[in-house]
Amino acid sequence: MADFQPSPVGANPGELMPVASATTGEAVFLHIPDNPSSPWRVVVQEFDSPAWTLYEMTFSEWSLAYLKGRDVKLCSRNFAPDGPFYEILP
Repeated sequence: MADFQPSPVGANPGELMPVASATTGEAVFLHIPDNPSSPWRVVVQEFDSPAWTLYEMTFSEWSLAYLKGRDVKLCSRNFAPDGPFYEILP
């Protein structure tokens, strides 16, 4: 599915930096801005289709939206219908 990403994966301006993945196959990337004054954005790639979504928000804003149960294209609701959760590891 790398052929369907909006930018190549890497650490250079304009590229996508992977930061998270879901059990349902989606991946979350940070879109590195083309210049230092531009904001970073979030891209979610749906690996079961060639679809991807660009979110005009920072990763912190995107994470908060996800934790509040807003639709940010990460299909973990299939496995956690009551919303996201965390567990302290032993």
